Amino acid sequence: MRQAAIAQGSPQGSPARFAWLSYPTVFLCIAGVLLPNALSIGAMLAGFGSPPRTAPILCYATVAIIARFASAPVVIVLYLAAVVYDAISTIALLFGLAPSEIGLALHLSGELNFLKSPLYMALIAGLVAVIAANLAALVMRRDTLKRGNPLVLFVLALAVAGADLAVNTSPYYQFGTLFAKGKPMESAGEDSGFRQTLLTGKPKRVLMVVVEAMGQFQDPAKQAILLQSFRNADLLKRYDVSIGNSTYYGSTTAAEMRELCNTRRPYTDIAQDDSIVCLPKLMEQRGYRTISLHNFTSAFFGRAEWYPKLGFEKRIFGQDLVHVASHQCGGPFRGPCDADLIPLIGKELREAKQPTFFYWMTFSTHVPIAPREGTPRLGCERNGGSIGNTEVCYMTEMWIDLLEGLAGLTASIPPTEILIVGDHAPPLWSKSGRELFTPGKVTWIRLAPRGEAKTRAN
Repeated sequence: MRQAAIAQGSPQGSPARFAWLSYPTVFLCIAGVLLPNALSIGAMLAGFGSPPRTAPILCYATVAIIARFASAPVVIVLYLAAVVYDAISTIALLFGLAPSEIGLALHLSGELNFLKSPLYMALIAGLVAVIAANLAALVMRRDTLKRGNPLVLFVLALAVAGADLAVNTSPYYQFGTLFAKGKPMESAGEDSGFRQTLLTGKPKRVLMVVVEAMGQFQDPAKQAILLQSFRNADLLKRYDVSIGNSTYYGSTTAAEMRELCNTRRPYTDIAQDDSIVCLPKLMEQRGYRTISLHNFTSAFFGRAEWYPKLGFEKRIFGQDLVHVASHQCGGPFRGPCDADLIPLIGKELREAKQPTFFYWMTFSTHVPIAPREGTPRLGCERNGGSIGNTEVCYMTEMWIDLLEGLAGLTASIPPTEILIVGDHAPPLWSKSGRELFTPGKVTWIRLAPRGEAKTRAN
């Protein structure tokens, strides 16, 4: 009798506690829904977030149905295609990229130091384990899958997709590159009056800084902490300070096109369309020396190719800074620390023999950041300190270091028209971190020298 019970409950030799795995419909649901979406389900339960994945969830379920009858090579190809689609669509929404931009960035994986990010290492290890286990289930247990009930599978897939949609739908994912179509053009350069001043006047020195991942805090108290450097009494004697926010769409390259070219068109259009005339080119035509600085490799999104087309005469990249700033900052994306490059900018502006337009795309606060690289001032180790989220707190310390350095720079350079603006809000996995920022908004600060002709923001 005991042997008969074992035979009915589970395959011979299997522990009784795993008997439920022998039920074909249960196994089909595991292989088609639970296993391929394990990381996403785990993230939901842990309080992390990802963009809604409705289509990938249904794709995996469809592959599991096909696996009941198709050959192993066909199943492997279809499953891996679903994985690639899942990864591209998720990353595109999370980081505000167009799908085509992800492909352009893949060749740079060798430049990234994933060992600096425990989260990314865990995600990579988890993804590899899930893919291997899922493929084994789909290819090696086809007889079990055939006996499963596909209707139950799709009901479960719809339920998981519905839960994912309910939990992960967020306005923070609605400001990617593809969402900009039909939206009115808006930029900090226009909103602040900075661009008009440059094109109608002739300031001798101009500095534009686009700050990596600097969004706008929803809480005015946290925003005040971020912008504390611009309440300095000595600074206010020299400069009129205007502060505001603008709407962003897309990733960093979209922000560069927004502020430098006053367009939402992708940077890849620069090479094909001569009608796009950007601010550096306009300044060059007015007799300015134009300089760009980006403290990462020139190959990152092909900046070595399209920065000259924007009109930058001199271009400085991470590989050019080896003897200028030896200290490295950042997580997997590592380069010379932002705060260490401010003296270089000051030197260029002080020694300029002709009108100069200097542009800097910062880098140290690229997500995921490395902790404790800013000046400890906000008590981040204590549950996120003044900000309330540890990761964002460490980012804020680095932003403050940068902004403090730029505010201090004004005391050692001749009067300079300055615009500082974030590229996009930080694309954080943490829901609590993302929710600290206003969806779709970035902070800008304009410093206009006192006593000189200028246009101020309303």
